[in-house]
Amino acid sequence: MTTFAQAANFVSMHQSAHRIALSLSSGSSGYTFDTKVGFKEQYAPTGVTGCAIGFGTGGCAFPGGGSLSLPEFTGFQMQNQEFKIFIPAGTRSFLFSGYAAQGTQSAFVLRYGKEPTRVAALSGSEYQAAQTGERIDSSFTRLVNEDVDHFVVHDGGGTLRFVGGQLDANRSSTDQGKWLYVRQLSGSALYDYQGALDVDMPKYAAGYAKISWTTSAFPDPVDAASPGGGGGTTNPPVTGTTVTTSVLSTTGQPLRLDITMTQSATEVAANPQISTWVAARIPANGLFYTTDVWFFRKVDGWAQLVLPFPETVAYSSLGTNATSLKFTPSLDLTDTDLRAFNVEVYFGYKTSTGAFVSKGKIWPQ
Repeated sequence: MTTFAQAANFVSMHQSAHRIALSLSSGSSGYTFDTKVGFKEQYAPTGVTGCAIGFGTGGCAFPGGGSLSLPEFTGFQMQNQEFKIFIPAGTRSFLFSGYAAQGTQSAFVLRYGKEPTRVAALSGSEYQAAQTGERIDSSFTRLVNEDVDHFVVHDGGGTLRFVGGQLDANRSSTDQGKWLYVRQLSGSALYDYQGALDVDMPKYAAGYAKISWTTSAFPDPVDAASPGGGGGTTNPPVTGTTVTTSVLSTTGQPLRLDITMTQSATEVAANPQISTWVAARIPANGLFYTTDVWFFRKVDGWAQLVLPFPETVAYSSLGTNATSLKFTPSLDLTDTDLRAFNVEVYFGYKTSTGAFVSKGKIWPQ
């Protein structure tokens, strides 16, 4: 059975909850917080109930005045080997850093607008060259203007600076929004990530209004990057076979998905039986796991794959095929609980005569 691993799996930093301090109420000495998920809500310039990060839309303790603070992640919360950050139109400067234990080595590759091609660890000479050639103060302008992979390495001092500096000396800003992709090539997971974007407010607001959003409950800008390199393989999908996913549960309930698989009559006639798999991926983190861990959802609970018997962890095994199939797995934990560990849900199937086909990540969208 082919694994669920994809060619690349860049996790959006904006899909983790971001807490924003609200203004102190009369007589109070402690802040309360608003929590938002998804770039659309986290950085909306107008029309947001409560406090939108970086904008004084009402109720913000620290309005920001044009500085969009990124979510801060500590411990195990953002220990993905591949993640991405959206750099919106109107960005004038970008600061982004992390923290690693002193005396350790870690290497990363970054690329603006598309996934980086480098997947192998740096050689000793490449690591040394990246370390001695570091120019953080001009790294943001080089990321935007140079369509190449950029390497960032830890110098052993604790703080690891990924990006810094202005777009140029004239306070110019980006003309369009693009994702910045970050892949860790080697080393231990970092303890935290933090950063901020400085934007030209009118240009940012105009660009925000033109963004195409994902259809998830917590929208991010549509990812239009060209494919890049990455580990793992997946079989190509069967022509005419589609999988759509929606959420059946409500806030506070265990997450329950509605998965609908549609095939052509020709495909069904050629494959009278079908098995399906629903899997949850927990990215490598600093809590227990040093590598990604996969759990498979069966109808009656969770299980881990024991090779060479993939049917033992199937959600449905050798069932009768049809042009429209529906699966409604409950994942036992709430949306909030799953997002706290950056859990992702994947779907795949195998017909009685065909190869295994991964349909990739189905939640969060």
